[in-house]
Amino acid sequence: MAMVETIPNIGPADSDLLKEANHRIANHLSLVASMVQMQMSALARGPAMLPRADVLAMLHETVGKIVGIGHLHRRLAHQPHCAQIDLGNYLIESCSALVASLSLAGRVSIVQRLSTACSVTPEQAQAIGLIVGEIVMNAVKHAHPAGLSVQISLGCGRSEDGGIAIDIGDDGVGLPEGFDMTRNAGVGFKLIRSLADKLGAVLEVESDSLGLNFWLKLPAHAANIVPFQPVALH
Repeated sequence: MAMVETIPNIGPADSDLLKEANHRIANHLSLVASMVQMQMSALARGPAMLPRADVLAMLHETVGKIVGIGHLHRRLAHQPHCAQIDLGNYLIESCSALVASLSLAGRVSIVQRLSTACSVTPEQAQAIGLIVGEIVMNAVKHAHPAGLSVQISLGCGRSEDGGIAIDIGDDGVGLPEGFDMTRNAGVGFKLIRSLADKLGAVLEVESDSLGLNFWLKLPAHAANIVPFQPVALH
């Protein structure tokens, strides 16, 4: 006799949860599409032919973005009613997933100083994770032109005003002399700045011969930031 499996009915609460999950996934995929379109625009303005290494680097960056968002959704799947995410745990898990998925274990190490007092919304976690991922990938490519392994320092904690401060730095050679963030910035820097603006956060960058450091300061009033929509990237 054939076995018949009974599928349980989906109640109103489960239906609302499913709608919210689908809406969140759609928004996050739209953001990834916007980021890829930004890379396409940069390519259209560039040379007709690119070295294989440059193409591979761009594909690695795209994979990194997808991995980051996929990691967030796996985390939310285990906590479907979660309104807040521990940012410290999420960032180190996300960076570990990025390093593992792109086989970067021999090229990057991460030193963490992460507080357990940093809670953010899933939308904020996504944006901050993408910013951190961009900075890590940029450090892998540029921190040590000679190809040495790069050490990334990653920290987050509460600021005096009750907001959240995230710092990411590397031990590389820093930005080229005369580099202007407004004129010389590539796709990665523009993306970081756009995501920081969308978060309502202050972004500060400091560079010297001992490395490149980013500070992202999310003020206390931004804790109730509206859910992310696809960012306008130029």
